[in-house]
Amino acid sequence: MTKIQYTIRNIPPSVDRVIRKRANQSGKSFNQTVVDLLSLQTFGTTKQPVDDNFDWLFGANTLDESFDEAIKDLSQIDKKLWQ
Repeated sequence: MTKIQYTIRNIPPSVDRVIRKRANQSGKSFNQTVVDLLSLQTFGTTKQPVDDNFDWLFGANTLDESFDEAIKDLSQIDKKLWQ
């Protein structure tokens, strides 16, 4: 996976203090602490997903089997609207 570099501006001093305090307490670099915090907020964990298909985000295979049946009518084209 390619790593992407960010430049973030206008960080409030209070946010900076908390991030620096967490970095010092954990013994991690400031950068790694920021990456961990972003990952935690994005994925709910500091571990990165191993695939890029976003199934982890949308809960793949967690829909009830009756879901497709329930929305089947929503996929029908109303020909009266397209005359």
